[in-house]
Amino acid sequence: MPFKILDGAMGSELIKRGLTLPDHIWSAEANINHPELVQQIHREYVDAGADYITTNTFRTTPRAYLKTGINRKKASQMAKNSLVQAVEHAKNAGDPDTKIIGSFAPLKDCYKPALFPGSDGAISEYSLLGKWMIDAGVDILLFETMNSMAETEAGLCTLNETDLPIWVSFVLKNETHLLSGDSLADVFNMLNNYQIEMILLNCNPLGRTKRAVDNIVDNWIGGWGIYPNMGRGEPSPDGCIVEYEPMEKYLSVIEHALNSGASVVGACCGSSPKHIAEIKKLKYNFAE
Repeated sequence: MPFKILDGAMGSELIKRGLTLPDHIWSAEANINHPELVQQIHREYVDAGADYITTNTFRTTPRAYLKTGINRKKASQMAKNSLVQAVEHAKNAGDPDTKIIGSFAPLKDCYKPALFPGSDGAISEYSLLGKWMIDAGVDILLFETMNSMAETEAGLCTLNETDLPIWVSFVLKNETHLLSGDSLADVFNMLNNYQIEMILLNCNPLGRTKRAVDNIVDNWIGGWGIYPNMGRGEPSPDGCIVEYEPMEKYLSVIEHALNSGASVVGACCGSSPKHIAEIKKLKYNFAE
């Protein structure tokens, strides 16, 4: 079965290449102050075989910039500038056929669903971010590392008017539940109310990802994929990974997903262009 290849990590790659990512805005700072490095990492993923480039927009939000101590107007200006630059960096690094995925993350903390600011505020914020992303010219909109059904739906309801493909990716408590405790089965039922092109699992440990694949197959009839975390144990909140899973274990999980019907695979925190190059090798095998 043919499949497409996502790119890999940006934040942990910036760290590995010598950057110290600031509090709150994290990798968003690199879009402005280290554009060449952001583009270089994107380009290395494309050269390794990625069909998609994900924008470096995990924390390009007014909420994140406001935490740095600047006023609300300046925070909004800085966030928009970083987001627009991130999209441009992705476009400049890609080939003509490379699709640009505009990434949204949970507004407060992807590993702490209890911090969700509530639907009304989230709808307002995601509406603004969605407008910026669409105006910047991305090809796909992705809600990634989503940890609760409530925040996922708040984001999705802001995009009812878009014609762009919408993808949603989840971080899990276990193979059957989001971090919030919402069951994947209930989440999939909710997603049926929206035009979702692809659902994914990201930033989960390898073992949890592999076990969750069967749950996807049993509960979702549309396109799906995975891009797991490469660290051992639970994901690191700041992207600083001490112990890495071996390439062989990662590839066994990718092969399991592909054999189960995944149409998109890639890698999350702790990965590098080497991981994407190894998936590219698999692509030749699955094409035979």
